Amino acid sequence: MDKTLFVLLLGDKDGQPVDLYQDLMQQEARSMGAAAGFSVEVACAPGFDQYRILRKRLADTASSPVDAVLTEPASVSTMELMLKNLKGRTGLVVLNCWDPLVEGYVSDWGAGLPIGAVSTPHAEVGEIQAQQVSAVVPQGGAVLVVAGPSRSSSAPERFKGFRSRFRDDVEVHETEGGEWSEAAGILAFNSWYGVFKSRHEEIHAIVGQSDDLAVGAFEASRAVSNPDHASMFARAKLFGVGCCPGYGRDRVDDGTLHASVVLQPATIRAVELLKEFWGSGRTMPTRSFAEIAPYPAGSADRP
Repeated sequence: MDKTLFVLLLGDKDGQPVDLYQDLMQQEARSMGAAAGFSVEVACAPGFDQYRILRKRLADTASSPVDAVLTEPASVSTMELMLKNLKGRTGLVVLNCWDPLVEGYVSDWGAGLPIGAVSTPHAEVGEIQAQQVSAVVPQGGAVLVVAGPSRSSSAPERFKGFRSRFRDDVEVHETEGGEWSEAAGILAFNSWYGVFKSRHEEIHAIVGQSDDLAVGAFEASRAVSNPDHASMFARAKLFGVGCCPGYGRDRVDDGTLHASVVLQPATIRAVELLKEFWGSGRTMPTRSFAEIAPYPAGSADRP
């Protein structure tokens, strides 16, 4: 199938994927795109750099025209710029960043051009985490949630899902990481602990909204000077999200993480939908979801 996909993901200032999940998304896009006969180009960038890279690629008349852009925008404002710039010019699949803006563009996007969104069902991720944590925290206990950046749509959705299924008899502390990285987890934990350290409350679990945030918070907890708190954090169960091979899954298998939630790379479903759209004329749904699952299997079951 003679089509060109431009995959634009979250990256660092050097153009590398910002985390293992972004790396998995680019790998799956290349692999599945090649199997479908697509030409696949990949770029990774932070913030507004995404939009600049996109505009430069679309203006490149020496290269093949782009038939569809698959992108995880750095923010809702970046996504809005992309929607305005791409309307009527090429197909678009927004990854892991749902907003009613997308739905508003569907009806007049352009004849014969695919548009839709594929995301992780973030509220369900939070619900699974709530069940995993509820299974091990005692009555009257307390947990620390290390949330992702509030500017993203996924972090608030995950926390909303978590609270909807979590037990009422357990106190929830919350701190926010400015990014999804281990470094952000360290900073978020230290910021929270600066206030908490004078208290004598037991924290039974540290719940990261990503494996990176969880591991970062865990590393920071090992550095506290109060011996009673150090012992407490050593006992606390650690939970994450992502479960990528080579990182999160290995941290569960070696016992660092008590449990995680597997996130299927959204590019898998995105390429499948584009193949169906161009191959059989099937209408692209406005919103689709990638698969998720608790890891280990059964970790979300109540005792």
